Amino acid sequence: MKSKYITALLFSGFFGFTACTGGFESDNEIKGGFSDELKEIDFQKLTVPFETIQSGIYFNYALAGLNWVWQVMQSLNHDMFSGYFMNPTPKFMVHSACYNLNVGWTNAAWQYTYGYIYTEVQKAEKNFEGDNRLNGYLGITQILKVELMHRIADTYGPLVYHKSGETPRVYSLQEAYTQFFADLDEGQEMINAYLEAGGDNYKFKDHDMLTYGKRMKDWLKFANSLRLRLAMRISNVDAATAKAETLKALGDSNGVLEDAKEIIAVSGSTYVNPLNGVAGWGEVYMGASMASIINGYQDPRGGKWYNTASLEGYKGQLLGIPMGLPMTGSNANLYGACSSLNTNTIGEKTPAVLMTAAEVWLLRAEAALRGYTNENAQSCYEKGVSTSFTQWDCSGASSYLASDYTPADYRDVASRGTVGKDMNSLITISPRWDEAASAEVKLEKIITQKWLACWPESYEAWAEQRRTGYPRLFKVQNNASAGAIDTEVMIRRLPFSTDVAGNDPVQYAELCSKLNGTDNGGTRLWWDVGKNYF
Repeated sequence: MKSKYITALLFSGFFGFTACTGGFESDNEIKGGFSDELKEIDFQKLTVPFETIQSGIYFNYALAGLNWVWQVMQSLNHDMFSGYFMNPTPKFMVHSACYNLNVGWTNAAWQYTYGYIYTEVQKAEKNFEGDNRLNGYLGITQILKVELMHRIADTYGPLVYHKSGETPRVYSLQEAYTQFFADLDEGQEMINAYLEAGGDNYKFKDHDMLTYGKRMKDWLKFANSLRLRLAMRISNVDAATAKAETLKALGDSNGVLEDAKEIIAVSGSTYVNPLNGVAGWGEVYMGASMASIINGYQDPRGGKWYNTASLEGYKGQLLGIPMGLPMTGSNANLYGACSSLNTNTIGEKTPAVLMTAAEVWLLRAEAALRGYTNENAQSCYEKGVSTSFTQWDCSGASSYLASDYTPADYRDVASRGTVGKDMNSLITISPRWDEAASAEVKLEKIITQKWLACWPESYEAWAEQRRTGYPRLFKVQNNASAGAIDTEVMIRRLPFSTDVAGNDPVQYAELCSKLNGTDNGGTRLWWDVGKNYF
């Protein structure tokens, strides 16, 4: 990899990443690439990068540091901005939660993904390319690459990426999505070729940390589901491509995720769920928007996800914490009696969810609503909700779907108005489908339920909230962005890594050029146009 882009990206200033990424090219040539002789001896050696890649999607990779790395990559950014979680500690609240973005946290997803995980994707490709016997493994690599990197693209916008055999370069977000679809094509074609040639459907099972059935065909089902997710993401800016990719996903004979047990989630003997780890530090609590929706809808999933409050007078209730409280050290413990993560549900070894069948049914509902398919939007919507209830072992989906309940207002009972302020809910829709409603109202119902169904995967929840505007989250109570982020519009992305800006100004300039806006948290990404088009 001779390009200055990748060398700058992988070698410059990554919090002491030098020990992990120094000598990248020689490491790839000597250790990552396997000679024909080694290929003949032991195919198992070729799979070494796979555990790193799979562990690195929902990041918990021992060589980088467990739990705290994930906290700065996701918990202190996506988890808060999605509306799922909030950290009640003043030293955390005064930064990104108030839009006073901490560069160490906003840098982290970029730096750790490129510094540790993306290199393993390239290494895996180098191992498998050119040997038709390894088509199945190379196909899985392409699917993993898209799952890993669309999260980075949806966080920052333009990114450094490559198609197989290409030197990594800066892609605009639109170019990246075009390549994501092409890479899914390539991955599926390779797996199909492998199986059609008589390949073992369970060949990869000992290395599979993500799929339910651990078969090659489950990777094809995952790829179709991922394609559908990405198709809906671009529906407001490229409806023709979105429709074509939707039909390709749903028309493939291998299908998509449909059953509640079909969950794409990271698990394994060495994998520890980092959400549980950070919760153990007392730093994962229910967000106020989540509490508003769960309480208003009387949604039984809330009790699975969060503990009830210990606040006197409110014990047994679910209490959330707003974003952007103007906290100081003197009121550090005021919100600690609100609802924390239920670690009986998200334990140390609970698989970390990346995609569910419930999400896919709700994607199908949106596709039907947009006229991309002949499916019934209401049927897909209700199937998505009931599948999520089944996934979380909750009863009552039918009565829930018939309900006209609406989300609850937020009342600052924890500080009694001394720190936070009361807020009226911005959401007026109920779970009950209304066939006479406008397309916009139907979309709001679909995405609000999709937001719930994606829990606790905040990367996807935040991306969809920005794309559609749903659910209508409470606004930050204290905006300390100095005008960079509009309180009403809310945060739209994370700024690029300051290390890239400092160490490779040429690459940084190209990233900003393809962003088409100022490199701050207020700039909309390509697929985020502030309006839904039908």
